[in-house]
Amino acid sequence: MNRYSIFSVSAFICFCFLFLVMKSGVSLKGFGTVYLLLLFIIPLVGVYTGYKSKHQLLKWGFVGIHLITFCMMSYLLLLAYGISEP
Repeated sequence: MNRYSIFSVSAFICFCFLFLVMKSGVSLKGFGTVYLLLLFIIPLVGVYTGYKSKHQLLKWGFVGIHLITFCMMSYLLLLAYGISEP
C-alpha cells in the first residue's frame, strides 16, 4: 500500500469515528456547522486520495466507499431539513 491508500483508509476511519460521535448525540455546542462540514469534506478527501492510489482494485474500492459515504451524508442532511420529502 502506498501513502495515498493509507490516507484514504485513515479518512474512512476518521469519518466512521465522527459519524458514531454524531449518532451518539454528543453535544457539540457551537461546532455543529463545522462538524457537518467535516463529515462532507472527509469523504471528498478520501475520494481524492483513493483515486491517486496505485493499485487498481484498491483505487476503485476506496473511491466507491467514499462516494457512498458522501451520498449518505447528503441524504441524511436532506432528511434533516425536510427537503427530500415532497
